[in-house]
Amino acid sequence: MDFRTPVKLLDPDVKIDLSDPILTIGSCFSDSIGSKLDEHKFNTLINPFGTIYDPLSISRLLNYTIDDQQPEEDTYVLNEGVFRNLELHSSFRGMEKSELQLKIKGNLATTKYQLASTKWLIITYGTAFVYRYAKSSEFVANCQKLPGSNFNKELLSVKQLIVDFESFYQQLTEFNPEIKIIVTVSPVRHLRDGISENAVSKSILRIFCNELEKTYDSVYYYPSYEIMMDDLRDYRYYKPDMIHPTNQAVGYIWEHFNKSFFNSNTLDFIKRWNKINSALKHKPFNPATEKHQQFLRKLLNDLESLPSSVNVKMEIKRVKDQII
Repeated sequence: MDFRTPVKLLDPDVKIDLSDPILTIGSCFSDSIGSKLDEHKFNTLINPFGTIYDPLSISRLLNYTIDDQQPEEDTYVLNEGVFRNLELHSSFRGMEKSELQLKIKGNLATTKYQLASTKWLIITYGTAFVYRYAKSSEFVANCQKLPGSNFNKELLSVKQLIVDFESFYQQLTEFNPEIKIIVTVSPVRHLRDGISENAVSKSILRIFCNELEKTYDSVYYYPSYEIMMDDLRDYRYYKPDMIHPTNQAVGYIWEHFNKSFFNSNTLDFIKRWNKINSALKHKPFNPATEKHQQFLRKLLNDLESLPSSVNVKMEIKRVKDQII
C-alpha cells in the first residue's frame, strides 16, 4: 500500500542554469528556497525587502525598484522610539527617519541592479488578506505593531490580484524582457486569520496563480503548497509552532524543485558541490597529519576545478590557510 500522495516532478520548457541570476521575494518560504540557492552557489538576491506576504505589496515594491521611486512620506511611522515603514518588513528600522530612508534607498538600488539581469524571479504569495491604512486609505505590507484601530482588514478577490499583476507584469517585462517568473503559494499557514479564513485566502492565491500560468508563457507555477499539504501530510514536518515547515520538509521541497527546474548541467554541479561542501565541514582530530593534509590538497584541487562563474574564493582561502 502507498501511504503518500507524491506530487509529480514538473518539466517546464525552460530550465534554470547555475549561471542564471535569481531574485526571490515574498513570504518566508522565499527565504527558505533563497537560502538553498545561495548555499548551492547561485547568484541570488533573497527577499531584499524582508518578508512580504500579499501580492499587492510585492508588485508595488518591485515597481518602486524599476521606477526609482521611494515610499510616500506618510508610510513612515514612529513607534516605540523607532522609525519603520508600512510598506516593508519590520526588520527595516532606524532611530531617525533619514537613516531608514537611506537604508531603503540602498536596498531599492541593489534590487534594481539584480532585477535588471535576473533570469528568474521567484515569488511566494503568503496571503490574500491585506490591511488598509485608515489615514491614507492605502494598502500596507506591515502594520508595524501600530494599534489595530489604524487599519481595516480586507480579503482581496482574484480579479483584484489579476488586474494588479497585469500592470506589474507589463512594467517588469519592459524593464527586463528576458525574465521568467516562478510563482508559488506559501505552505506556511496564517492561523492568525483563522483556519477557515486561511483556507479561503490560500484558495484565492491558488486560483490567481493558476490564471497567471494560463495567461503568461513566461510564468510557471511551482506546487510547494501542494507538496506540504498533500505529500508531507503530517505534523512531524512542521516546527513546534505547527505553522512553519521543518528543515527536513524544506529540504524535501528543495529536492523536488531542483529536479523539476534545473537543467542537467546544474544538477550535475549540485551533486559535485554537495560532496565538496560536505568535505568542507569535516573537522579532523589532528589537522597536521599527512592523511588530512592530503585530504586538504585534494579538496583545494576540487574547489579550483569548479567553473569560474562559481565564487568559491572564501572556501579556497579557508582550505589554503589549513595546508602546512
